[in-house]
Amino acid sequence: MIESENGTLSPSTKARLLNDTEAVNGDAAVLPPEEFGYPRGKGHWASCIQIVDPITTKDTLQRIELEENEAAVSIAAVSFASQDNETFLVVGTGKDMVVSPRSSNGGFIHVYRFLEDGKELEFIHKTRIEEPPLALLAFQGRLVAGIGKDIRIYDLGMKQLLRKSQAQVVPNLVVGLQTQGSRIIVSDVQESVTYVVYKFHENRLISFVDDAISRWTTCMTMVDYETVAGGDKFGNLWLLRCPEKASEEADEEGSGAHLVHERQYLQGAPNRLNLMCHFFPQDIPTSLVKTQLVAGGRDVLLWSGLQGTLGILVPFVSREDVDFFQTLEQHLRSEDAPLAGRDHLAYRSYYVPVKGVIDGDCKFDVPSIPNPFPT
Repeated sequence: MIESENGTLSPSTKARLLNDTEAVNGDAAVLPPEEFGYPRGKGHWASCIQIVDPITTKDTLQRIELEENEAAVSIAAVSFASQDNETFLVVGTGKDMVVSPRSSNGGFIHVYRFLEDGKELEFIHKTRIEEPPLALLAFQGRLVAGIGKDIRIYDLGMKQLLRKSQAQVVPNLVVGLQTQGSRIIVSDVQESVTYVVYKFHENRLISFVDDAISRWTTCMTMVDYETVAGGDKFGNLWLLRCPEKASEEADEEGSGAHLVHERQYLQGAPNRLNLMCHFFPQDIPTSLVKTQLVAGGRDVLLWSGLQGTLGILVPFVSREDVDFFQTLEQHLRSEDAPLAGRDHLAYRSYYVPVKGVIDGDCKFDVPSIPNPFPT
């Protein structure tokens, strides 16, 4: 795991200042951070990499402090095919970062080797890049990194990472990556998601479909090969699906030249994603994952919010269930109106009209509705 805190002196900086006789003014006693907190400093970052055993020892096994005002921003475990599929830990860092307005003096990608069955880390090398890599992901025996507006594919070299392919696929900043097969889903900080296909023979990354709505993406996950679910910073959850024809064309052999020269639509990708579901849960989603709550159970989408919310999106299997709960929701809107008098449908459609989602929160009000036919 990685940790980073802005405005805090790193242990190396604190030790250097304590040993500097000119910088010490009065008593230089080190106060316990548990009671007084860590020393603060504008423009400084304190960051570390930790190996934690949550099962056996329930303790931190190793701690690596980052120096030179670097802050860890992303992490991934990557199996490199060129190293007999050995798994390495890859950590992305930024140097001298300023949160707002966003700026930095470049970034680094650190590579570590796992030792003692993952209980220790051995530093291999680090590669300097232009911007902090906010997203890292294992991809076909290599590393794909989101650096600024670009995504790059790296392979492991002796002294640094070797760049194999690069493409600018988003207009602002890459903040998330997901992959299945040769397809990479790239999320932009304010322009939703873009589907990218990697053509191995041409060694090219080509974007072939994106969204028609600007979404300030905070999290996303792939539901299936065609569909992606995500959340944005305005408190929306949404489900987007790639058009079938565009998906088939992207996966065809030898379609790289056709995709490259296909005419763009409104300065974006040639195709647009279809909105399948949209919902306003009144909390900013911070993480989203497709999982099973019970072993062998149905797949659901589990999400967490900034205010501590935990929610799930459960797919309906039969059309009868959909019709029943839609009718029940309509009756609850008329029978159990909100206390503040606000329309329930308008509330769930705060930014975009609600689509394809039935509000499960209002179903808890069914027992409180008086029965017109008492027994």
